[in-house]
Amino acid sequence: MIISNKKRNVGLDIARTLAILLVLFAHTKWISDHYPVVVESAMRLSGTIGVEVFFIISGFLIGKIILREINDPNFSLLHIKSFLLRRWFRTFPNYYLLLAVNVVVWFIIYGELPDKLYKYFIYLQNFSQPSLPFYRVSWSLSVEQFSYIIGPILLLLSIKLFPRKKRDTLFLWVTLFIILCFTFTKIHFYFTDTLTDIVDWNENIRKVVIYRLDVIYYGFLLRYFYTKWRDWLVDKKRRILWLGIVIIILLHVFRPFLGITVETQAFFMIVMYLPINSFAIACLMPYLDTMEIKSKLSVKFFTTISLISYSLYLLHYTIILHTMKVVFPSESLRGIGLWAYTFLYWGITILLSYLLYIYFEKPLTDLRDSNRFKRLFRKTNI
Repeated sequence: MIISNKKRNVGLDIARTLAILLVLFAHTKWISDHYPVVVESAMRLSGTIGVEVFFIISGFLIGKIILREINDPNFSLLHIKSFLLRRWFRTFPNYYLLLAVNVVVWFIIYGELPDKLYKYFIYLQNFSQPSLPFYRVSWSLSVEQFSYIIGPILLLLSIKLFPRKKRDTLFLWVTLFIILCFTFTKIHFYFTDTLTDIVDWNENIRKVVIYRLDVIYYGFLLRYFYTKWRDWLVDKKRRILWLGIVIIILLHVFRPFLGITVETQAFFMIVMYLPINSFAIACLMPYLDTMEIKSKLSVKFFTTISLISYSLYLLHYTIILHTMKVVFPSESLRGIGLWAYTFLYWGITILLSYLLYIYFEKPLTDLRDSNRFKRLFRKTNI
């Protein structure tokens, strides 16, 4: 099957490609502790950036859909139902298929079912506390799923309460309200809990739903400004891009050298770090959204990796790498052996992700977009 790049935004495909490859690169560190120091340091930095890029892209694109929907004079609960069904048709099949595969792998390796497995079926595995060491990558899917629900419902309520207000204004109000609410949850954590180090922060703040539901809405906020002042943002896109890059480098590379750590600057790390990171990533979007590449081969590469990124995200860590490490233990590998194992892992991951996309994810997405299902939606007034 040929992967088409028609109607694709190459800049956003580049962002998705870099994001998923950063995540893959970061989790590669689980193979062994014997990578060169520079490589290991890069692995430590890359994972956080990658996932956060996905969040901002998601908010930027979903925000466009929601903004268009609420400007329909007949916007109602049926519109929200239609939106959610289409999102779930896109995200549920891969999630639940690979949840089942994870359960099988876990049972074969450990001889028992994962603890509190039911939570993974309803996306509650990391709602208010760190998730258990099973299907670890699913934490970000929980953040996205709850974000898909809370925003549209609040927008519908605000339209009912303020029918004379412009819908775009209500979009901005609701977006800022959600950001404010989940900034306060982080402030509450700061005053009621204590973190010991960056690993503790990663598990208890970065990967917990009630502290992260604002992240998608920084993408919504960008979409609002992009709709209102697109010409200005595009005109200044290079300066805005460099602003974002500088902030990202300061946050992820130089922050520890500036003495900003969980131990020394807890308020900054708990309350401010992630929102500033989201702002910085959002600064990259105007440039990427308008980016063009002439090389057909490069476009093909970025399009392909972008399209398989969801399958790759769900497969790469708790299924492929977990299985490889059990069958072929890698902790003691060094030098050429370590790099051979690494490239084999990357190759298997990309190949299986491509096959999952071609033979499962894409057919179901095509089914969702088929005339048959569009007629079904019309029959149910969706």
